[in-house]
Amino acid sequence: AVVSTQSTGADDTNIFVDGNTEEEAYKKGNELLKSIRSYMLCNKLHINMSKCCYIHFRPNRFKRQNEATPSDNNLFIDNFPILKVSETKFLGVIIDENLSWDSHLTALRRKLGYAASTLYRIRDNVPLYLRKDLYHTLYESHLTYCISAWGGAPLSKTSMIWTSQKHCLRLLFGDKEAFLNKFRTAARARPIENQLLGEAFYEREHTKPLFSQNNILTLRNLYTYHTYMETFKVLKLRDPLTIYEQFSISSRKQTLLIHGTPANDFVSRATRIWNVITPRLKIDDFSPKIGTIKSKLKGALLKLQISNDPVTWTTCDFDIEKLKF
Repeated sequence: AVVSTQSTGADDTNIFVDGNTEEEAYKKGNELLKSIRSYMLCNKLHINMSKCCYIHFRPNRFKRQNEATPSDNNLFIDNFPILKVSETKFLGVIIDENLSWDSHLTALRRKLGYAASTLYRIRDNVPLYLRKDLYHTLYESHLTYCISAWGGAPLSKTSMIWTSQKHCLRLLFGDKEAFLNKFRTAARARPIENQLLGEAFYEREHTKPLFSQNNILTLRNLYTYHTYMETFKVLKLRDPLTIYEQFSISSRKQTLLIHGTPANDFVSRATRIWNVITPRLKIDDFSPKIGTIKSKLKGALLKLQISNDPVTWTTCDFDIEKLKF
């Protein structure tokens, strides 16, 4: 029997097949595709081959070996080969064969740039009290989309997204007059003591006070917030069941997750975040309402990110081990 899992969104279907060897995986995949082809014919349905593609995910230890000896294996539907790709977009998220999120982060950076430029063009025509709503609507909605999936990427990769978020805060809530005053007169027209442009002239406005004044979570704290809340919903509602079954729940305490071998996947990272935050929230079961947990967690994260230096960002601003409720 061919064992596989599938996920369906709208009119798109994704099928995941695994195998101990490359040949076994391709054999399972072709057997499954034959069954799907028969099902489609029996129900008078059509497969759009122009939109069909597949990605071969390999363990790291096999990638170099495959580069040295390319494989001739392929997947077929009714003897027509399916296009093999290195990356594809699924529900707005770009997934690549190495699961590095590089392509998605690059596309997200471009999209956030468009959103920030839009906010900059309309900021002077919008009342100050509406700017925060516009930030959440036009910017943070893109920033937090599927953040629990790509947000665990190394900081070296997500740093450009963090820079973009700070840039957006400066555009919306920063001191525009102070910025423009620097360029209103030529250096030669200034008093002699101000003609030499030092570090202060080129220094950008600090964003930590802007985050604090507007109660906005930083990128890393948004990742913590959304990952924890999604884990809470999965464990409370047991939906989706496929993700719920991947968590290892302690038999001694239903709110304790057993951490397996460390890995860079959602379940492993969510387990760590859950086991750190849940005891501090004093959750003994899943009776608390989702809205209540949301409010408590967001409030605690907002306090955490301003609890240290009031101006400069430090690693302690994102350390969930220091979270207090």
